[in-house]
Amino acid sequence: MSSKRLPSETRIIRDVERVLAQSIPPAWSLKTKSETPGNGKRIDLLVEVTSPDGEIARFAIEVKRAIEPRSVPMAAEQISMLTTSTMPEAIPVIAAGYLSARTRELLNDFEVGYIDTTGNIRIESSAPGLFVLTQGANSDPWPQDVDLRSLRGRGAARAIRAITDTAPPFGTRELAGATSASAATVSRVLELLEREAIVTRQPRGPVLAVDWKAAIRRWAEDYDQTTSNTATTFLDPRGIPSIEKKLQATKLAYAATGAFAAQRFNPIAPARTATLYVDDVTKTADRLGLRETEAGANVVLLEPFDPVVFERATIRDGLRCVAPSQLAVDLLTGPGREPSQGEEILEWMQENEDVWRT
Repeated sequence: MSSKRLPSETRIIRDVERVLAQSIPPAWSLKTKSETPGNGKRIDLLVEVTSPDGEIARFAIEVKRAIEPRSVPMAAEQISMLTTSTMPEAIPVIAAGYLSARTRELLNDFEVGYIDTTGNIRIESSAPGLFVLTQGANSDPWPQDVDLRSLRGRGAARAIRAITDTAPPFGTRELAGATSASAATVSRVLELLEREAIVTRQPRGPVLAVDWKAAIRRWAEDYDQTTSNTATTFLDPRGIPSIEKKLQATKLAYAATGAFAAQRFNPIAPARTATLYVDDVTKTADRLGLRETEAGANVVLLEPFDPVVFERATIRDGLRCVAPSQLAVDLLTGPGREPSQGEEILEWMQENEDVWRT
């Protein structure tokens, strides 16, 4: 049972009209018509947006109460074919109560516009020239409780790391055997990723394909570098070069992450902070001669949410760094400029897949 009832199609149509009217440019006008027939078929909602010069952009909108990412290819094809056959001048659009980030990404890939009642909108017309892109909710106001919806937690993190780092084909039990996550947890994570159109599975068989970039981005929605782990900030008076030398000489268990590690994969800009996963913050700070501080810190020691952060760590230019998949999610959810560095690491991973993926 869901925590809240999904809105009806009638309610969605009414709310879509409202959010569109609020989003079009000033001096433009909007007119809607519901249930427009065409050759025995039906367009749920036709929207006409008129420019100040009198030019009209028409949008043929297919309304869904809810749509999962894995349903996007069929839905996009259906609305595109319906529009072509009944109203070729109209631009196809999918509307729903809520569209997840992954659903919106896929609709964009299929060149189909989208609108949801929370204000997530992307519609475009070349004549008249119109482009509307607005941000609404990032989480579903009507979540369904029957399936796994989050990648929070140790088991889910272990599963997503294994799914990302392992080249298919592979089976659920095979993957669970390579991690300390249970087969049930791996199976539930795979089911979530299949709904999100991130993995492709043979019915009752192995995983055949994984969109690992999308898997990391999906994990980043439920993970955060500093809040998922326990962070303590320190100062090394001699700066980052001093930390590097100490780490190269130490036998302490650690794994560098964030911008500090990213330099070893794709040098972009000097790191201002050395971020390290360690198994004992007090012992590490003692050995490295660090002073705990909140102001002017240049070292962050992270007590990890799970030891999986140390798995598949590699030595790069004398520094032990987390695996690229862990580094990418840490950067995408990190402070300052780190999210943009995360994008650069994803590109590095794309070009060097044979290096980091088994």
